Amino acid sequence: MSPSTTSVASPTTGASSAFGLGSGAFAKFGAAKTPKTPGGVLDFGSVMGSSGKTPVLEKQLKDLGSRPSKASLTESSKASVTSAHPLRDSWAFWYRPPISKSNGFVEYEKTLHAIASFDTVEDFFSVYQHLKRPSTLPLVSDYHIFKKGIRPVWEDDENKKGGKWIVRLKKGVADRYWEDLVYAIVGDQFAEASEEVCGAVLSVRNGEDILSIWTSVDGGRVLRIRETMKRILAFPPDTKVEWKSHDSSIQQRTAIDDARKDKANQHNHNSPTTARNLNKENDHSDKK
Repeated sequence: MSPSTTSVASPTTGASSAFGLGSGAFAKFGAAKTPKTPGGVLDFGSVMGSSGKTPVLEKQLKDLGSRPSKASLTESSKASVTSAHPLRDSWAFWYRPPISKSNGFVEYEKTLHAIASFDTVEDFFSVYQHLKRPSTLPLVSDYHIFKKGIRPVWEDDENKKGGKWIVRLKKGVADRYWEDLVYAIVGDQFAEASEEVCGAVLSVRNGEDILSIWTSVDGGRVLRIRETMKRILAFPPDTKVEWKSHDSSIQQRTAIDDARKDKANQHNHNSPTTARNLNKENDHSDKK
């Protein structure tokens, strides 16, 4: 049974506890909403306006009158550093857009696009508030959030000995579950098992969305990750959470890729252009 929207609390209500900062720190940043109609996955222009300046920013520039001194910039920088709330780990958002079949075979890693990385609560929200909601993404696209330095591919050294917990969601609930999971991962809510959490993926598909959390190991601690995931996301009791090792995923993809390559080679061999070239070669050989 797919999780339903009625079983999940609003993502923002538990965010302060997720980051362990109290209501004040989170309230300042949590109020920012994702733009409803951004032009891209990460589109600052739609938020800032075509000129890149909001009315408030315009007023600030007018009031400033001149560029700030080096001393004031230094003081401002110090204040910014001391007021920032560092995260336990540095993280990065990635996006994989739909790939047209007309492009032929393309290695998976080459289709991934790094969006931005962050290591403080403030930097996280400065990026996250500009990301499109998963429900607005095109079909066969993916969001990834991974620890900085870990590529969102099975073959990465940090991933290859682990696997992933998978939950298949019915359409219409992915926005909330994805946001809750991102908050939990960034906010270090997996306790001792946080070391084994590499990242999470949301795959937008036709008829369903697939949420998964990736681990660096496949031992006993992955069970704790599953139980923490179920508790944080408040899944209904009968929700199916499946485990799949990256080894089995690699073997499955290798078989699929080999089949695609064979099909592409067969198509090229049987194409009219290839046939004409073969006929020309035969004509030339007959004349010799």
